[in-house]
Amino acid sequence: MSHNDYLKSLGHRIKTLRKAKNLSQEALSEKIDKSVDTISNIERAVSAPRLETAIEIAHALDVEPYELFRIRDLPLSDKQRTKLLDEIFDLLQDQPEEILKFTLSQTKQLVSLRDKFIDKLKK
Repeated sequence: MSHNDYLKSLGHRIKTLRKAKNLSQEALSEKIDKSVDTISNIERAVSAPRLETAIEIAHALDVEPYELFRIRDLPLSDKQRTKLLDEIFDLLQDQPEEILKFTLSQTKQLVSLRDKFIDKLKK
């Protein structure tokens, strides 16, 4: 991964954790006594946080600082997302109706479980 990929991953992780806590950028910036622009720039990988700022952000989000730096997959670009959806469509387009209905049912259950898990994390 490049330096910029690490910054994007860090910014995405902070944004995800912030949203899971139902915090706006403004609320997070107030908690750590930094500007909204600072939070925005970090989340968008425009700038890297100082170590002290990263630690303050972690504490404000109720996580250990090392958790901010766990490398995760970056969000998909629109092009990557379209490619994945096309692959799914190609796999399913010639399947019989019962397979399509089963796949839809399983996908709905998976999304529902994910949503319940995320709701528990927010509490």
